[in-house]
Amino acid sequence: MTRHFEVIKRYGPARLGKLVFDETLNTPCLIPKERIVSAGPLWGFSSLEEALENADDLSETEKLFIGPHVSTSLHAEPPVTMPWHPREGSSGEKTPRYGPIGAVIHPLSEEKLPEADVYVLAAAGSLQNPRELVRVILQVKNEIPPDSALYVPALATPSNLALLVYMGVDLFDSTKVLVDGLMGRYHTRDGVFSPGDLSELPCLCPHCQALEADGAFEPQLQAQSRLYPLHQFQHQQQHQPLPEQQSPHRSRLQLQHVRDHNLLKLEEEIRFVRGAIKRGDLREYVEREVRVTPEQTTAFRLLDQEHRYIERQTPILRQAVMYSNTAESLQRVEVTRFAQRVLDRYRAPESDILLLLPCSARKPYSKSRSHQLFAMALSGNRRRVHELILTSPLALVPRELEDVYPAAHYDVPVTGRWDLEERDWITRCLEAYLEKNRYARIVAHLDGELKEMVVQAGIDAIYTNGGTNSEGLKDLAKTTTELVRDLDARRIPDQRILRFRAMADYYFGAGASELLLAGEVKVKGRELQAEKTLASFTPNGTLALTIEGGRRLEPLGAYQVHISDFVPKGDVLAPGVTRADEKIRPGDEVLVKGERVFGVGRARMSGWEMEKATRGVAVELRRVEKI
Repeated sequence: MTRHFEVIKRYGPARLGKLVFDETLNTPCLIPKERIVSAGPLWGFSSLEEALENADDLSETEKLFIGPHVSTSLHAEPPVTMPWHPREGSSGEKTPRYGPIGAVIHPLSEEKLPEADVYVLAAAGSLQNPRELVRVILQVKNEIPPDSALYVPALATPSNLALLVYMGVDLFDSTKVLVDGLMGRYHTRDGVFSPGDLSELPCLCPHCQALEADGAFEPQLQAQSRLYPLHQFQHQQQHQPLPEQQSPHRSRLQLQHVRDHNLLKLEEEIRFVRGAIKRGDLREYVEREVRVTPEQTTAFRLLDQEHRYIERQTPILRQAVMYSNTAESLQRVEVTRFAQRVLDRYRAPESDILLLLPCSARKPYSKSRSHQLFAMALSGNRRRVHELILTSPLALVPRELEDVYPAAHYDVPVTGRWDLEERDWITRCLEAYLEKNRYARIVAHLDGELKEMVVQAGIDAIYTNGGTNSEGLKDLAKTTTELVRDLDARRIPDQRILRFRAMADYYFGAGASELLLAGEVKVKGRELQAEKTLASFTPNGTLALTIEGGRRLEPLGAYQVHISDFVPKGDVLAPGVTRADEKIRPGDEVLVKGERVFGVGRARMSGWEMEKATRGVAVELRRVEKI
């Protein structure tokens, strides 16, 4: 059980949190060395009893206390760990603790983890390759409690910090950049250099101005520019002279300036990353930043392959626009989750005609000029045609789901060209969709490479001229009119009803719409109503249930949070949760059930985390009634 660390906001594995001493550290952050006290490795004592006595002497402090531990390499045999717990006094009570407890853990150890607020990854600085980095951090994160902090010493640099935070690391130190500075290594967000290899220093901080004024690091024409990778203590580098070692002697003062510059850049980066988590655009920043070295890009791609690890911690929506600027964007959770829900949960309305349309720059698509022209061309036939938008990276967006995240909140570079990965992704999704949802005829109002893609996939469709010019729009109108007449096409329900039906299944699972929209219902403004209001459509594209709407969905048995025998007077905290649906993600609308209450609200953490966490808000209750 943690008493000193609490997660405030989640963005995938990355978190904003607070580590409480006599004052609070907002994580992710650099933990100052004066905030840590360690009993030291067991090898420093003559006996286990001496180590425990030393731990007791040091424990009553407002610092992160790290108990006796075994220092070892990651490549050693599984070590024997010595978890430290406060000793019992004469009264049987444990020695009081005034600060957070840290426990050193080893990835190869099979010992049961001790309770702690902070877990320190042993020998983190020795991680030497991307595969090892991802494997070890994810292994540790999957083992430690979700409401504890992970500290990786001697690893953070300005260029790799964003990636480490995105993996789930909360605490860092400045060891690496300070040591590198005293060796003449100059860190930036774009990598690490020898200052002598730079034509001019790219930073205007006081330390760099002092270096330039001193003329200490003038460009050396004979030196070849060298950018060091993420892990700078790789074997080949240890046996290779650094550029600065070939250059003239640097004074201690000059190296101190490099050290202080490095520390400043690391502190700036930690602030920027915290801001990116708050804004909700950390993923986009990491996609850009990993381009610094092939090793970071490799680690990032390996991390994306651990889809379950990222997905089970990623909120269902965010406020920021989702930029899809790189090939890795096709693998991000928001994209794959949306596509999977369209294929697994969404049920298309009964319709004889499917109309394939291109996406638009403006979102939602209905507000764009192109889609308004499409609607005008369809005219009275629109209620007899089901519309499906093809786009990258989301693949397929049914018209009824165009308002949900991320369909209404993404942007992508538009060149008119579609690479092989995009083509394969969209055609695979389209084929799976058509296998599940059957239509008498398909009309494809597409042009360019998008049309070519669908043709090459062998989709049996009537292809119009596409586009928004008069000829293309006339062709669309003529084609749909003839099909509606020839097929005597069925009329589909009101688009407003279809939207609530699609969103119910999208957010709560297949079959939810049949329960929520059973009987006589109508849409008034943003509300779905029967005798009483059942749900409302929120500006961010989600559904907000009323108690009546929640009762209708209760038989589904999904997205439910069970609490112990109490009546909440505010939000539901994690310690009060007895059981929660594993499918719940931050931002999901949930049903709260207890022996004495029934309520609806918004999840603040994932269902699996609610069951394991001992601190933090699990559900923001919106409405609750006593049973």
